Amino acid sequence: MKILTIWRVKEDADFSTIQAMLLEEERFAWQAYLADELREHYQSDMPTPAISILEMESIEVAQERFKDLPILKAGLMTVEYFPLRPFKNWEVLFKEEEKTG
Repeated sequence: MKILTIWRVKEDADFSTIQAMLLEEERFAWQAYLADELREHYQSDMPTPAISILEMESIEVAQERFKDLPILKAGLMTVEYFPLRPFKNWEVLFKEEEKTG
């Protein structure tokens, strides 16, 4: 299953504490990448979110796998998980048209 994740550093997080954890954090992410769990990773124009695409069995498996990310574990970051599925709206809109076309 593909899972969209949005990682946000908390507004009150101490950046010097985060900086001290970055090497361990990035090593963890690199291991997830090598394991084909972390498929894509992006930053945005907003200052703190990072966006990832994971490939995992379920959101629960992803939550368990990534719960030990150092910055997340320290309570300095939040994460939201969203399952990605095929876009079914087109099927509903065009189902009859396909039958006759």
